[in-house]
Amino acid sequence: MAPPAKESVFHGIPASPGIAIGTVLILAKNEFSVEQRKIAPSEIEKEIEGFREALTKTRSQIQELQNKIQKILSEKDSRIFDAHLLIIDDKILMDEIEETVRKEKSNIGYVFSKTIQRYIVAISSIEDKYFRERASDIKDVAERILKNLHGREDVFLEHLPGERIIIAHDLTPSDTAGLDRDNVLAFATESGSRTSHTAIMARSMQIPAVVGIQENIQALIKSGDLVIVDGHSGNLILNPTTETLAQYAEKETKEQKFYEEILKESNLRPETLDGFRIQLAANIDKQDEISNARLYGAAGVGLFRTEYLLINSSKIPSEEEQFAVYSELASSMEGHSIIIRTFDVGGDKLSEIITPHHEANPFLGCRAVRLFREHIDILVDQIKAIVRASAFGKVKIMFPMISTGEEVDELLRIVKGVKEELSSRKIPFDEKIETGIMIEIPSAALISDLLARKVDFFSIGSNDLVQYTMAVDRTNEKVAYLYQPANPAILMLIKLIVKSARRHKIWVSVCGEMAGDPRYTPLLLGMGIHELSMTPASIGPVRRLVRSLKMHDAQKLVERSLAANSAKEVIQMSEELISRVAPDIINLAGTGD
Repeated sequence: MAPPAKESVFHGIPASPGIAIGTVLILAKNEFSVEQRKIAPSEIEKEIEGFREALTKTRSQIQELQNKIQKILSEKDSRIFDAHLLIIDDKILMDEIEETVRKEKSNIGYVFSKTIQRYIVAISSIEDKYFRERASDIKDVAERILKNLHGREDVFLEHLPGERIIIAHDLTPSDTAGLDRDNVLAFATESGSRTSHTAIMARSMQIPAVVGIQENIQALIKSGDLVIVDGHSGNLILNPTTETLAQYAEKETKEQKFYEEILKESNLRPETLDGFRIQLAANIDKQDEISNARLYGAAGVGLFRTEYLLINSSKIPSEEEQFAVYSELASSMEGHSIIIRTFDVGGDKLSEIITPHHEANPFLGCRAVRLFREHIDILVDQIKAIVRASAFGKVKIMFPMISTGEEVDELLRIVKGVKEELSSRKIPFDEKIETGIMIEIPSAALISDLLARKVDFFSIGSNDLVQYTMAVDRTNEKVAYLYQPANPAILMLIKLIVKSARRHKIWVSVCGEMAGDPRYTPLLLGMGIHELSMTPASIGPVRRLVRSLKMHDAQKLVERSLAANSAKEVIQMSEELISRVAPDIINLAGTGD
């Protein structure tokens, strides 16, 4: 009798939260090579005709997928496949392939594979991670075209033989879109990152996922094996022991029960035991997330990320198109406010239609408001759309990536000019629309007293504030240990920002990752933050924690933390406090934003 298999743990990147326990279905690499074959002159047009038919069939398949995703999720999610259609409709590329077939008299499958591979190699060699990940889009479309060219049936995992956990080297957006949502418990891949389209879609579909597992898991795991996917920690556990299974089963049950209880508290005030009240708002990317924000009791939208209107779009939305989105959002807020941030593109959020060229240091380059010094017309159109939307609800406008006072002055002049133009055209808007800025660069934090005189509110973008203060690329796993939101240096900057805001009687929020992670709640509360804005699902745990704390204890924690030696020490002190007042929060996995 063979000994029981040993438990193995593989570490990857947590791409979509949740826990799943189940049996594996290995999705083998579906690539196939096309051998070169010389063809007679009389065969050329037949080859080209077959190729065009394959393109037509592929286009129909992708459009069908788009319709499916739009019905299940949203129009924005379906636009992930716009990039695939652009490749098929690239006349220059397709003409090049057909011309090569005529010139070299080679079979079109081989010419197509060779040409596409050249493009994939070129894009994969670009240092910027966003562009490297777009190579997967080209691979996805190329594979589909080749299958249609050779009459091979495609498999979309639409009908699985029961509940399964998918293990693959990679999943293309097409694979993810076609997943059998009733039977796919989770998936894990060897490649990918949190910013890949596959990861984005997994989160939208609420499928637990771990990506970027460095080991060759396809060689170590076989279909039918029992695994656990922990989308919170990024762990994939093969052959879990009875003890591990019991732990995760209990964890899963407790987590489900906890969130059921939390939902019942969505109407309770986020107020400390000694009467200090804080506002909890939602970060959203699209209009249909408003219902989720309401479900979890969000007091408005603290951040609407408009750059998601650009991702996978072939053009910049016009003023009227943006106005339609913003005004609909404002109307649906039922008296709550919504902060609309102008396009924050650049860095790790590239948009080919605005930033088509690679920069050596994109995080330090032409991004966010800096970008629009070159594209002022785009910024003006967006400001007009936002200001016009203020006639339909409590809309506020926010500018990201502020470094200097001069930038604020220039932006305020543009806002003033927009208001004057709208007034002259008798277009209604809120004359008192509030204007704010994101504090996410150390220079802005250090001159926050000056900036507070110019604007109506601050919003601290903790993700970038940590990145720029600690000089750490937050997308680089090799220096991840330096990404420390609780570092005393970060806390000192936040304390300074809050002090400046209070001196000039403006309010200040936090809308980065720190806002939705309960480990930082006592620290932010104790420093006097007015609002925390986070993903809707994070609101419940933060609210319960706030209602379990005393402001006095939070302030004492801040005093001790500012004098601490390290981020680790600060986290330990914060967790000790949380353990005393709300042990259910500290024991909950994956409560962070």
